[in-house]
Amino acid sequence: MSDGLITALTAVVMVVGLISVAIPVLPDMAFIWLAALGYGLLVGWGEQGPWLFALITLLGLIGAAIEVLGSSVGGKLGGASLWSILGGFALGVVGLIFFTPVGGVVGLLLGTFLVEYWRSKDARQAARGTLGMGLGFGASFVVKFLLALGMVAAWVVWAALA
Repeated sequence: MSDGLITALTAVVMVVGLISVAIPVLPDMAFIWLAALGYGLLVGWGEQGPWLFALITLLGLIGAAIEVLGSSVGGKLGGASLWSILGGFALGVVGLIFFTPVGGVVGLLLGTFLVEYWRSKDARQAARGTLGMGLGFGASFVVKFLLALGMVAAWVVWAALA
């Protein structure tokens, strides 16, 4: 397989990864990272490749942490308990598996609301916690998308230098 074809396929996989950040069906940033790894293994690392791949890895790890922490911090700021946040994540995973692409977000919010309402018996409190969780998720989505763009940009620089 030619280097040009590998570069084109890498670019396609990275675009799929970027789209997956917005539509949570596939492992978004992992696709971008795996595409960069495959590019390095198949085309070669070159002089700057290892450093740019390290940057891609770092941005991906930060993105994964932001995805979890953003929603959690938003929920906490909204007054949700730890149990509500964990319930939201649990129902979010179920929703993501069975009702993609929006099931994960709906499950996250619904789980947070239901557990917080069960815990506090106060619909307003549950709604505040859920709103915080939703705002935290939205903020983490924006940051995660920007980090994914940074990963792709680092690979573009790497490919241009090769």
